[in-house]
Amino acid sequence: MFLTMLGTGNGFTPGLLDSNALLESGNSRTLIDCGTTAWDSLGMLGLKRESIDTIFLTHIHFDHAGGLESIALYSKYVSHRRVRLIVPAPIRQELWDRCLSGGLDNPAGGCSSLEDYFDVAAPVEGERFPLCGDVQAEWFPTRHIPGKFSCGLLMDGGVAYTSDMVCDLPLVESLAARGAETIFHDCQMGDANNHCKYQEILRFPQEIRDRLILIHHGQLTPPSGDGLRFAVQHQRMDLSGRTAHREEGASDPLVERTMDHMRQLQGDEHTGHDWFHTQRVYQAAMRFADMSAVPVDRRTVALAALLHDIADWKFNGGDEEVGPRAARQWLEECGVEEETIRHIQTIIRDLSFKGMGERKAMTTPEGEIVQDADRLDAVGAIGIARAFATGAALGNLILDPDLPPRDNLDSKTYKDHSVRATSVNHFYEKLLHIYQLMNTPQARAEALSRHRYMIAYLQELYGECGMLESVHQQLLKQYEI
Repeated sequence: MFLTMLGTGNGFTPGLLDSNALLESGNSRTLIDCGTTAWDSLGMLGLKRESIDTIFLTHIHFDHAGGLESIALYSKYVSHRRVRLIVPAPIRQELWDRCLSGGLDNPAGGCSSLEDYFDVAAPVEGERFPLCGDVQAEWFPTRHIPGKFSCGLLMDGGVAYTSDMVCDLPLVESLAARGAETIFHDCQMGDANNHCKYQEILRFPQEIRDRLILIHHGQLTPPSGDGLRFAVQHQRMDLSGRTAHREEGASDPLVERTMDHMRQLQGDEHTGHDWFHTQRVYQAAMRFADMSAVPVDRRTVALAALLHDIADWKFNGGDEEVGPRAARQWLEECGVEEETIRHIQTIIRDLSFKGMGERKAMTTPEGEIVQDADRLDAVGAIGIARAFATGAALGNLILDPDLPPRDNLDSKTYKDHSVRATSVNHFYEKLLHIYQLMNTPQARAEALSRHRYMIAYLQELYGECGMLESVHQQLLKQYEI
């Protein structure tokens, strides 16, 4: 059984999608809630509407039910495949009368109820029902908006899902008492009248906090240091235990030793390829490894991510073997077996972007993961910051309105630093291409949000610099998604 948060936003968080979830068991897929962004989120993961068998609804706010009209019409007139809709009995009629009938009621077409669009099940409180494949569940009432229905789910396998709710420790303790070892729990950062506040969760007993995975938090970068686990948008979690219950403190001595080595080696690096870049790439790579649909060697992923910038060809005369050689030297000193060394060398050798004219595919899932993690750090807000840091190190101007961008460069031209260039033009040479180069659907989904941020940043920059009629602005339109 796997669960993927299709979003961890609160309906209004830029870059984050609605707090809905995808549950997978066997060959079955169920949406837990279907908000306004649910179908876009699935598309980012490479999944079509037809892949969803069932939708369960926890309550009828737009970020949890706003996508139902879309799937109803799609099922009726496009796919001709009815989705099973599980709606708790107390809101079955209200869902139609107050939310869906305005757009779906069509007596002339023979459609005037939920049953005309969905295969409807309306379980009562305490009634067990098939949720996804062999997974059985029951819903339990929660407190969210006074006078309005909301509920959570208690599933087989010791998993509970609260959806939106205020702080209710007795309810959470009762879920734990009923065997819920993993509880996906509502969390709102800052003030929240109708959600459980982060500061309230910090006061929960440790035995309860250890079971929680926080959702709805609306954080692009969740806080760390309090020992709480935060769900990550589009991270596929194995509820049988591999990811959801993995001990964060578990460490590999070789990985720890390599971390220390790279921290010292990159301590004074100022081109955007510093230790903090390596650390981010490592963390993203391990996250993607946990999300991988195929088995991967986590040690290889960890070591390749940590060593990927041990020596950068861009600052070593274009020598593309300087990184693989340095990695080999370190790994041999550590006594790593030859097969693993060669694998890591191949990843490092093929990892780097060298122009759109040279797009060598990674041959292993470990390589794809590390490449995606490295490329993700080249886009978004951190990508912008690193682009200007690297540009400064290479002696480039920030921008020049009279110097048009170069695009779709071959490898030789891309690596020629004797050509006059600017940091802004580097977006067209590399950064705006990154999204389409991602290997895995999870990384592609994250890269899309960051890609759109870069587009917005460049548009703002051109406005401030009087470049709205420039060739830069005109070329930017082709990268809008």
